[in-house]
Order: sequence, then C-alpha cells, then structure tokens
Amino acid sequence: MSVQQDISDPEPSSAEIEFEAYTLLRQVNSMLETYNRYDLRSEELTVPQFMILTYATPDGVPLSALSSRMRCDNSNLTGIVERLISKGYVERRPDPQDRRVSLICLSPAGADKLRRIKPRHHARVSRRMRSLAPSEVTQLHNLLQTLFQGLQYEPASDPAE
Repeated sequence: MSVQQDISDPEPSSAEIEFEAYTLLRQVNSMLETYNRYDLRSEELTVPQFMILTYATPDGVPLSALSSRMRCDNSNLTGIVERLISKGYVERRPDPQDRRVSLICLSPAGADKLRRIKPRHHARVSRRMRSLAPSEVTQLHNLLQTLFQGLQYEPASDPAE
C-alpha cells in the first residue's frame, strides 16, 4: 500500500514525492521488522538480542557503543543484555581502562549461536531483496547511506516548523 496521488493533480509536488518516499520507507521497515521477528522467534531471540550478538565481540564492546549503534538508551539495553547473559550468549565485564564502563563480550556459546543463525538470516534477507537487481541494491544502499548520514548531522528542527 502506498500513498495515492490525487487524480486531478497530474504532477505530484516535490513535497508529495518526499512524503510518499518517507511513507514507503516506513512501510518497508515495518515489514522487514515483522519478518525478522518471525524468523528469530524460532531461535528464541528477539531482534534487539540478535543485533547485540551481531555487534558484540569476544573482547567486548562498551554498552554505550551498542546503544549508540542501536539508536537507544543504555537503560533500554540493560534488560536485553541481562537476558542474553542468562542464556549464556554474552558476558558483562568491566573495561580494564575504565572500571566505570561495562564491556559486553560475546561468549563462545553466543559466537556459536551467531555462526548458526547468520547464514540463514543472510539467505532470508537476500530472498527478500530479490525483487531488486544487484545494481539497484547497490543504488539503494548508497541512497540510504546518504540519507542516514544527512540525518545524523541535521540539527534539531524548530518545533514550530
């Protein structure tokens, strides 16, 4: 389902095209999130848990770096990390350089779980992208990267706008 253009207006404005692109991007994201949730349910993982496993390393990653990468607060990740610890997939260790910092370390069990999941996950992602030619996937990647970078450095908008 996409935003429908008014039949009496043959040329949509730039703002209308931007809004439709935005709406489609949100719809695609929602669909992919739903597919990912369904796929990971059989692995007894949530999407955020899978993301943490993907970003964590055996040497450890600061919780703040994970929250930055996942675009959420540390407090939101604490419970997710605790569930991964209880499953034996990650460990929490103090940073040797700064004891105030918690490192999230991928355990051998977590690395094994990730090794088993990643090939199936990548195959499913590829299957979902198959309606695009390889050159279109590259173009989509470049466009999304440009949009992402532009949004990262955009100052907060005036609420009155």
